Amino acid sequence: MFVRQHQFPVGAPVQFDAAYDAITALEYVLGAIGADVVNGFRALARKRRVEVDHVEAFIEGALNNPLTYLGVVGESGHPGLEQVSVKVYAASIATEAEIQRVWQEMLDKSPLVRTFQPAIRFELSLQVVL
Repeated sequence: MFVRQHQFPVGAPVQFDAAYDAITALEYVLGAIGADVVNGFRALARKRRVEVDHVEAFIEGALNNPLTYLGVVGESGHPGLEQVSVKVYAASIATEAEIQRVWQEMLDKSPLVRTFQPAIRFELSLQVVL
């Protein structure tokens, strides 16, 4: 796959074998959501002069019915994302109110959250650690 002048390999759309050696298209989508949230949060915190030492995210996605992707006869639903859970952990000495303001503003400005939120169930959470 090429994007601008960068190339990256993409495996199958979805894969259920944990030993599969490529990154699937679905994993790239989930990774992109995590990158959008983490990098957007960091950039906005820096812009708002809110000190954040470390940010990381844990992202999970659930398909509506994975069996439809596999072509199992008699299954209903679709193979698309039904739900995405994003748990962000931020280390900061800033106040909870300052961090929450940055978090909310980032969610409002996030291209991927704003794109996917109307289409799928999003669970977005932030945990501040010292």
